[in-house]
This record gives sequence, C-alpha cells and structure tokens, in this order.
Amino acid sequence: MAQESLPGFTLKDMGKGRVQISWLNSFTTCVQLAIQRSYDSTQFFRTIFSAQSPSLPQNGYIDNLAPRGTKSYYRIFYVLEGGAYFFSTSKSLESLPASPDPAKNIPMGMFISIFKDSFLVRLSLNEYRRFRDSITDQTKDTLVIINSETVQLKPFAVKPLWKPSVYVFTTDNGYVSITLPLVKQHRYKIIFFEENGTELFQVKQVKEEQLLLDKTNFLHAGWFNFELFEDDKVKEKGKFYLQKDF
Repeated sequence: MAQESLPGFTLKDMGKGRVQISWLNSFTTCVQLAIQRSYDSTQFFRTIFSAQSPSLPQNGYIDNLAPRGTKSYYRIFYVLEGGAYFFSTSKSLESLPASPDPAKNIPMGMFISIFKDSFLVRLSLNEYRRFRDSITDQTKDTLVIINSETVQLKPFAVKPLWKPSVYVFTTDNGYVSITLPLVKQHRYKIIFFEENGTELFQVKQVKEEQLLLDKTNFLHAGWFNFELFEDDKVKEKGKFYLQKDF
C-alpha cells in the first residue's frame, strides 16, 4: 500500500493490536505534528505521538495500544511556520483481526535459519515458534519472513529524543542564549551548523556567563545544530529552533 501525502495518511494493521500510521510530508515548514486517536470519528481525540522532527519528508508511528474489538479513529494535527494549523480527515480500521502466522506455511520437520547481520541460529519448527513468541511478547524486535526456511531478526532501533539544552537555547524574544555559569573556570567554544551539517560560524571563546546572539546571525528561521566545547573537549551536541518573524 502506497503512503499518502499530508493531509492524507495511511493506516496498516500490524497484528496483535498494533496499527501503523504513516505519511509523506511535502511541507518543509512544518514545525509541529501529532497523531491523535479517538473512539469517535469527530471528537474525544487525544494525542498519542508527537514527532520530534515534524518536517521529515517520510515518517510513521506504530500504535502498540490499539484496543482490540473496538473501532479506533486516527487523525494527524500539524502546524506550519506562521501559525497555520490543520487537522486531517479521521480514518479507522475495523476491529483488528489476528495476524496470520507465517510459520503455519512451513512444513512440519523443517528447520528455519535465523539471521541478524549474519547467521544467528538454526531452529526446528517448534523451537522457532517458542523463539518467535519470546521475541513478540518480550521485546520490540521484529521477525521478517524471507522465505519458508529463512527469517531475519531486526532489532528495535531506539530513536534519540530531542532534549532542549540548558546551555544553548532560544529566548521568548527570539535571541539565542548561551548560558555558562562556570565560564570563569573553563574555556568554552561553540560552533553553529545548519541542519544539514554545514558550519555557519564559531564563537571561539565565550567570556561571559550569558551571551545573547541575535537571530540575524543565523540568516533564516528553522533548526540549527551546535557543538559546545569545554577546555577543547565536546561538552554537548544539540540543536534549537528559531521561529520565523511575523
């Protein structure tokens, strides 16, 4: 099933009460995006996921808590630079059926090879079923059926969550604040980058406990990365968002 572009999106039953919500995003100015779920098609929606990088051209989320036997409705709420916001039309899956068991198509007495990056183990059908159940029930890893004799184990990849820095952040009036309480005891340098990694400029030595940089130094609104050095060692890598002037 091809993914739809916002304000459209795609729902897919992943089995075992899991629903995948995925979308394509052509809005490079998207600054906030959230998935909302309800048991009613028009009201009582609540947010179940907020995207850390809302402007990604392709993204998705798996709802692991979709209630079985109940129709759930989903919609996407997103905000563009300048404050314009939108709600997609709500969509639903009917009560979620159990997913077919790929192992049922494997003849009795067959052995199944499990791969990760390389060959991992070879199991009988009964051993595979126990292995499969332990992966499904006790981990977030995924088993991908390659053919009737081969299965690939894909470990769950934890995406790093963005956490605002306590040293480099934007203020309410649009300045970039560099706050370093121990500036008298250490030597600090900071390098600013575009989101694609291109270096913008450096502050080779921060000499004040609080330094305010005007947003005009950054040429445009959007996300910027930084590296903060303390005594020539990386103290922190992070990013911040500069809003567009109205």
